[in-house]
Amino acid sequence: MRRVALLAGGVLLAGMLVVTAVAWGGWILLRAAPGEWSHPVQWGPWRFDASVPTLLRIATHPVVLRRLEGRTLATRFGPVQWQSGEDPQHWQIACAPCRIHLPELGDDAVALARVTIDAHRLAQDRWRGELALGDDRRVKARWKASFDARGATLEMTLPPTPLDSAYRLFEHELPELRRARIEGTLRLDARLSLPQRQLSVTPHIEGFVVDGLGTDSLLHAEPACGPLPAHGFGTWLPRAVIAAEDQRFHEHPGYDMREITAAWMLNHRERGTARGGSTLSQQLAKLLYTGSERHHLRKLRELLYAVELDRTLGKARVLELYLAMAPWGDGQCGAAAAARHHLHKRVDRLTPTEAAWLASLLHSPDREWARYQASGQVNEERVGWVIAHMRPMRAEKRQALVEALPGWSPR
Repeated sequence: MRRVALLAGGVLLAGMLVVTAVAWGGWILLRAAPGEWSHPVQWGPWRFDASVPTLLRIATHPVVLRRLEGRTLATRFGPVQWQSGEDPQHWQIACAPCRIHLPELGDDAVALARVTIDAHRLAQDRWRGELALGDDRRVKARWKASFDARGATLEMTLPPTPLDSAYRLFEHELPELRRARIEGTLRLDARLSLPQRQLSVTPHIEGFVVDGLGTDSLLHAEPACGPLPAHGFGTWLPRAVIAAEDQRFHEHPGYDMREITAAWMLNHRERGTARGGSTLSQQLAKLLYTGSERHHLRKLRELLYAVELDRTLGKARVLELYLAMAPWGDGQCGAAAAARHHLHKRVDRLTPTEAAWLASLLHSPDREWARYQASGQVNEERVGWVIAHMRPMRAEKRQALVEALPGWSPR
């Protein structure tokens, strides 16, 4: 019995030594060197900064990839399967169906029938390949990636691709696609640096035309909030609204790619939806057709309507309808009602400062109105910013109006 106990003790001790040696070896192997790209890892009772380049080299080693071949892995994106190609350095990764969460677009995930990544291993730390979206791979982009001790770089290029093909990725969720005719192309260049999370995105859209949605019926329609004011909207409120909401209104075709890109970049840095890039045409589309649900599919629908609205109605009518239907806080619909309710005067008789104050409410009408009601003071910084961007107006007049703001009240 004594020998059995000694043998059992020896085996147990040997096992503990092996586990300790493996843990120690793993710690030595994975521990990040000073200044190396790292990520905190908890391994049993041990916590240390692991070398991300080492983890990547292990994960992409042919032996490890062969172990994954033919298996389906359950991931947060969906079921993912690895397959090898004829070339031993070529792999295909498929996620079907696939859900990709992009904080820049809100809380919902982008759902795609299939995402396929063709990857070719050029060297231990360099890859390139193709990214294809959809069951029929209708949207395809080229990519390349490399990493070293300091970090990784991922670059992607989407060659000129029909916008209709991109929209058809969501054809089962977008009822407008049953009647809309979409022309134009999209191309895109993107670069992501890790661990800094520095992202640059350069999209290009050419020849974007939408037809078939029936927005031309609004040419002579009466706004839902009531008839247009007999005396019009005056001079100052249209200028103030453009300054507050869409300064390139007369230059873009219903969408402003510069603003969309800037909003995407800021939202990426903030990991949320800190800024929107909607034009007045898109806001009108939201009021008339799509509602305000924070969802990427709603934004895609909104974009279709905005492009057609700008073409069928023209800028003057788009602005007129927006002013007639925009919510202005405290249940007021349209500029005429807002001027009567908030300022007790006709909308065409607003002063530049009154117009700037009304326009300053538009980015969040109920919140801004509640803030004014609670404090009795206008948001001078916001109103001053609107005045400073009102055109056409002489710089000296804008400066004088801004300087006169302290203590100004709309009542």
